[in-house]
Amino acid sequence: MRCSLSPSWPRSLLLGAVALCALATAQTYTSCNPTAKRCPPDVGLPVPKYSIDFRNGPDNNHWSSIGTGSVTYTPNFGAAFTINKQGDSPTIETAWYFFFGRAEVHMRAASGTGIVSCVVLESDDLDEIDWEWIGGERKEVQTNYFGKGNTTTWDRGGKTAMGDTQGLIHNYTIDWTPSLVTWYIDGDIVRTLAYQDALGGRNFPQTPMRLKLGIWAGGDSNNPNGTIDWAGGVTNYTQGPFTMYVESVSVTNLNPAASYFYSDLSGSWKSISMTNVTTGPVPSQAPKSMPVGESGGGQGREKGTDKRDKGGITSDEEPFVTHDVTETASGVASSATGFVGHGGNPITTTTMVSTDRPTEPANIISGGSSLTTRFGLVGILSVAACTVGMLAAV
Repeated sequence: MRCSLSPSWPRSLLLGAVALCALATAQTYTSCNPTAKRCPPDVGLPVPKYSIDFRNGPDNNHWSSIGTGSVTYTPNFGAAFTINKQGDSPTIETAWYFFFGRAEVHMRAASGTGIVSCVVLESDDLDEIDWEWIGGERKEVQTNYFGKGNTTTWDRGGKTAMGDTQGLIHNYTIDWTPSLVTWYIDGDIVRTLAYQDALGGRNFPQTPMRLKLGIWAGGDSNNPNGTIDWAGGVTNYTQGPFTMYVESVSVTNLNPAASYFYSDLSGSWKSISMTNVTTGPVPSQAPKSMPVGESGGGQGREKGTDKRDKGGITSDEEPFVTHDVTETASGVASSATGFVGHGGNPITTTTMVSTDRPTEPANIISGGSSLTTRFGLVGILSVAACTVGMLAAV
């Protein structure tokens, strides 16, 4: 995700933080970076699958609000992430982490010049896998990834042309294994990332992740010009409100556990130790496509697909991969076999472009660098407030 600033801060701190907040364009704040020092264990998802239908309301046991502004819930559209005014950036994240698996989000993006809708997987050491939608581009979605917050390469971003992202619900799925990241739209592969293709694995996202959902105004007039240009132009808040809707979410956890702990400072998936591990083989299963209705608006659901789940964690549903996990003194040894396609044609071949913000400096937080070393006291305060969006709320 990107960054926003709390409007309750003193103006003097905010002004100092605005410039430094631009440094976190590719990353969000981490309270403890386990590649820099020993950190507390992460709370894990202890079962193979969690699902929630937001049309039935929130699930406060499994999600936390981390942005500015509130998320509302409706029986027709699910969770509504709305920007009503300058400074809004409503965002929620899972209260737990998962370690390889699948995240499936049924949603429609927000419209509006400069408005950015986001679905992000992110770890404590700033591994990240993204979906991003630009409000002025209703027939396009961007994909991106980061490893340990490293922005020294500029070939990570991709764009995929597709149907209406703002008027129809689509199924956006990320399949994440130790060897491959695959992005799916409505069950069709649109992009893959192999471990070796991410700087020989050094930039490959591989540590326990949380799922974050949110919206922010990249086109806010206080943002750097590079961010505004990437977001499609300056946001005019009088044309709002701008709303992203998330109907449902499903997360499959390849390595269910009560907690995950970084046993060394390497940031390698092999260094992750687990407690109360759930083991055993499970059948393979490709992601199921979300039925999409006819073009022209609406929720995009066919009749007979309105099965509503009150949400919760389950252990009796079939995860999509085969896995065998053993906990060892030095970490976890894991082998995983993911699916290789859905049987349908990709929507389009992803075009690799430099979608990264030109304002991003290299190596903001990488290689074991600490926040104190990089930013100093005011920098820490600014980055601590960066949870979604690059918005200077002064």
